[in-house]
Amino acid sequence: MPIRMLILHITLLLSSQKLCSQKTTEEDYATSSAKSKTPTTQTRWQDRLVFGGNLGGYFGNPTYLQLSPMVGYRTTDWWVNGIGVNYTYVSSSSYQENIYGASIWTRAYVLKALIAHSEFEILQRNAIDRYGNTAQANVPVWLVGAGYNSGGSRLGLSAMIMYDLIQDPNSPYNNPIIRIGGLFGF
Repeated sequence: MPIRMLILHITLLLSSQKLCSQKTTEEDYATSSAKSKTPTTQTRWQDRLVFGGNLGGYFGNPTYLQLSPMVGYRTTDWWVNGIGVNYTYVSSSSYQENIYGASIWTRAYVLKALIAHSEFEILQRNAIDRYGNTAQANVPVWLVGAGYNSGGSRLGLSAMIMYDLIQDPNSPYNNPIIRIGGLFGF
């Protein structure tokens, strides 16, 4: 008997919440057919695309130039996911290298001016082993960081401090990594 009473009490408790709930707006009073006829404003997928990237480097000995175009999709007003490519040129008096790569990334606009960024790259570069042999190597890099965004989530230049979590010995990055770039959307 006590189990039946417990089930009865739970049933009454759950049903009483539905009986005591109130409708508070005109939309709550609308019938389901009237709700389905109400126009909704949906953003076209093209309007959610963003473009941008990073450009940087310095001249001298060594010379370091980097170009990283990116394209992304705004899943919400504060979150963007995307892909990118990376080209880096490094040269010194006795050394020259071209580094290519691809990345997937995500960026959250925590506040209007504060961003959090995570990016996973695979870079192809010449690697030198401990015996001095050179070979092509795929180098994984996982960059995580935060920064400042001037503007909003639609258009803005950004400065970020990133950290390579994997720290592969063949990574071209030294922690911390400072990136200047931006994204713009339509």
